[in-house]
Formats: sequence, C-alpha cells, structure tokens
Amino acid sequence: MQWMSALMLILMFVPLLASLAFMPYLTRETVSFGVSVSEEQYRSEPLRRMRKQYAVLSCAIYTALLLFCIAGMLSVEGNGQGGVFAIFVTATIVVSILLNLSFYFRMKKIRPTLPSVQAHKALLAVDTGFHRQKLTFSGRWFLIHVLIIAVSAAIMLMNYEAVPDPVAMKFDFAGNVVSSAAKSYRVVLFPSVMQAIMTLLFWFVNWSIQKSKQQIHAGNPEQSVRQNAAFRRRWSLFTILSSLALVFMFSFIQVNMIHPLDTNIVTLVSLIVPVFTVLFAMVLSFATGQGGSRLGRSAEASAAAPLNDDRYWKLGAFYFNPQDPSVFVEKRSGIGWTLNFANPVGWFVLAGLAAVIIGSSLFFKN
Repeated sequence: MQWMSALMLILMFVPLLASLAFMPYLTRETVSFGVSVSEEQYRSEPLRRMRKQYAVLSCAIYTALLLFCIAGMLSVEGNGQGGVFAIFVTATIVVSILLNLSFYFRMKKIRPTLPSVQAHKALLAVDTGFHRQKLTFSGRWFLIHVLIIAVSAAIMLMNYEAVPDPVAMKFDFAGNVVSSAAKSYRVVLFPSVMQAIMTLLFWFVNWSIQKSKQQIHAGNPEQSVRQNAAFRRRWSLFTILSSLALVFMFSFIQVNMIHPLDTNIVTLVSLIVPVFTVLFAMVLSFATGQGGSRLGRSAEASAAAPLNDDRYWKLGAFYFNPQDPSVFVEKRSGIGWTLNFANPVGWFVLAGLAAVIIGSSLFFKN
C-alpha cells in the first residue's frame, strides 16, 4: 500500500473514530449514555468523569485497531487487504456496541444517585408551527445529480466500443486491479445504476429530516427550536453536498473506463471523496451537536427535567413506542435520526432499503 493511500486511510478513519469516542459530548445535554437526565445532572461531576472515561477507553482501543489495520494492509497485497479491512471494520463495530451497552447499564445504575434527580417535574414543550418552517433545502437540488447521471450514462453509451474488455471493477489500496468483469452494457452502466440508487436514498434522507419528530427542550424552548431548525438545515446541506460528491466520483470512475488514467489517480480520487464526506460530517457533528445542542450553548445548566421516555428506548438506542405515530425520531446515541420500530411504516422503510441493496447486488451479479 502506497504512503498516499495510507495517509488517506488515516484521514478517513481518524475523524470517524474520534466521533465515536467523543459521542457522549455530542449528544443532547438531556441524555447521558441513552438515559434521560436534566442538564444539571449532565454537567455534574459523576457524569463528567463517565464521559472522560468513555473517551479515553475508546480512543485507546480504536487507536490500537487502526494501527493493526494499517500494519496489516502494509504487509499484504490484493484481496488480502480487503480481508484486513473487513476485520478492522467488524472489530470497530463490535467494540462500539459493547462500550455503549456497558456505559448504558452503568448509567442506569447510577442515575438515582445523581443530584436533584427528584427536584423538578418533567416538562413537555411543543411548537405547533415547527414543521411549517423551512427546515431543509429543497429536494429540487437533486435534479443536479440526475443531470450528471444522465450525461455520464449518455457518454458511456456513445463510447461503448471504446471501453476495453475486460472492465476493471475493483482496485486495492495500492491501485492494483483485483477484480474485473467481461464488458457488457450492464457492467458499463452499473455506476449509473448505483448513482440513481444513491440519489434516491439521499433524497429520501433529506425528506425524512423535514418530516422527523420535533424534540424541544422545555427548559429553554425558544432557543431549542432555533437550535433544532439550524441542526436540520445543516445536515440537509450535508446530505445534498456529500451525495453530489459521490455522484461525481462514480461518474469519474465510469468515464475512466473509456480512457483509463493512471491507477494512482483513480485511487486518489476514490479516496478523496470519502475523506471529504467523513471530515465534513465530523466538523458538522462537533460544531452542531445532536439536535443543535452545541449551538449557542447556555452557560447555566437548566434543572428542568425532560420528559422521561426511557421505557420506549430499548438499550438506550432503539425507539419502540406504539403510541407515537412518528416514523423518524432523533437518535439518543449518535448524531442524526432513527426509526420508531413500533410503527409498521418504519419496517416498510427498512424492507425497501433492503430490497434496493439486494436488487442492486443481483443486477451486478447477473
């Protein structure tokens, strides 16, 4: 693996792993490791120590895993790099789950001992005009994606005969071809299919940001509304720009089939876009926080207790509330939104996503 590829791998995963390690600092101040708390409790010394312990432990483990990944990929070539990378990703996911479960159960145990836990009644604030605001950028921006996809597909069809046979489909981190396929219209247009699927999925994400359930902190409802609106607009912008970058990347790879460039250039472009996306997401996460909680953060913590709906959050991460008609809700652990798994519509959404992924895989395989 060339040093440039190693650098790109570091640039892509260090921000991602840092976001995982410092996630307790990015959540709302009314949630601590998936458990409802007041801002006053969130800023108490016991929870400060817990967040610090989580961050230190996570950083140590993730750093060791990343060093293992880089060392492994430097020592093998071809498909072996893919195996090392798969082990690294799997280990990172498993470690993240175990860490979050461990601190979740620990948080549930110490919550009754926190100061002022019974001092204030829970309050609920609702803004009936919230969803009438312009919370996202227009879905019409995705027409740019559609135009790029159409132009790329047209170029490939007009230059089909110039595409070499077989077609390089997969490269390792050193830029070497590790997988190829016999030339066909299906293979040549596969990037266009992937672009169309991605554009549809990102449009759906942008739409769901607008429609997702509002969450307002009763301790300072006006500020909370402003924070949440800004949070949604920023992530809507991220959705549009990151998806546009991915569409450009696939178009570049597709057109490269006609006149292949140096593999180092192809690899560099293929890595720059994911790095841009990850860095963009990290900066947005640390600058904004979940629900906009890091925007205009109040110097004084509110003692008002939020509405305690812990019983609907299984393991602090999965929302299951049959009485709530909402389909999309804010995550408790992490940045963004998740589904209400008690709403049948949510399962239809998951089934649709699974069908798209399986369908695209079968399209390429056949």
